[in-house]
Amino acid sequence: MYQLIAFSKWCDSQPPAEQARALKAAGFDGVDMPCRQSSAVTHASAPAKLPEVRKIFSDHGVPIVRLVCDIFDEEDAVVERLLETLNKLDIRKIRAGGFHVPAGADIPALFDRARRRIAQVEKLLAKHGVSGGIQNHSGDCLEVNVSAALRLLQDCDPRWLGVQYDPGHLTLSGEPPRLALGLLGRFLHSVNFKSPRQSYDIDPASGRLYYVPVWVPLRSGMLNAPLVLDCLREAGYREAISVHCEYRSYFFRAEKYAGEVNRLVKEDVDYLRALMRGAPAG
Repeated sequence: MYQLIAFSKWCDSQPPAEQARALKAAGFDGVDMPCRQSSAVTHASAPAKLPEVRKIFSDHGVPIVRLVCDIFDEEDAVVERLLETLNKLDIRKIRAGGFHVPAGADIPALFDRARRRIAQVEKLLAKHGVSGGIQNHSGDCLEVNVSAALRLLQDCDPRWLGVQYDPGHLTLSGEPPRLALGLLGRFLHSVNFKSPRQSYDIDPASGRLYYVPVWVPLRSGMLNAPLVLDCLREAGYREAISVHCEYRSYFFRAEKYAGEVNRLVKEDVDYLRALMRGAPAG
C-alpha cells in the first residue's frame, strides 16, 4: 500500500504540534508541508525554523516527507540556503513551483524564460541532492498538463527535475491516467490526489453560462481514484501519495473550518486505504 501524506495547507496557520496531532488522528503517514512565501515556514526562514518543526512532526509520528515550495521565483542565495538545509535534514523531494501565464503575456517569450530558469534551478538541485517536481496544474499555467510540463523539462535530468503528477488537475485539462503516466516515464517525480467538480454560474453582464471548478472530497468529484491507483501500480510507482484537502465551494473554504475539514480528511484517507486494500470503499 502507498504511504499517504497530507498537503497541510489548510492547517498551516496552526501550531505545528496541533497540526501533527490532527494529521495523525486522520490516519496520515507523513506530511507534505508548505514552505513558500505565504506559509508559516518560508524559503528564507526554513534554515532557522524547519529543524524544530521537522522534529515536532516526527515526534508525533507524521514525519515531513516532502515540501511544497516555489523556488523558481526566489533569489538563488535563498534557494541555496533552503536546499542545503533540506540536504542536512534528509528531505529529498520538493515541489519546485510553476509558471503562471498572465493575461496578454507573450507566451513563447515566457516559455523561453521559464526554460532558462528551470536550467538554473536544476543545477542548484543537483548540487544539493534534492529532487524537484513541477506539478501539472490546470488553468493559465505553462505546465497545464503532463505534455506541456514535459516540454518545459525536455532537456532536464529526471533525477533532479520531473513532474509532480496531479490526476485531479488533469480531469480539467486533459490526459487520462494511462496516457499521462505513459508519457511521464522516468520524469514521474511524485503524485498528488485531489478531486474537482465543475460548478456553473451565470455571468450577470452577458447572461452566459460558465463553469468553475470546485474542489471536493475524493468520492464527490471527477477523479477516478481506483483507476489512477491501478495505473500507478502498473507504472511501478512506489512512493507516497500526497492528499490535497483543499475543499472549496461557494459555501465552504477549507482554511476557515479546520474541524470540519479534519472530519472530511479522515474520510478521504479511509477511502483511499480501502481502495488500496481492495475492499469496498462505501
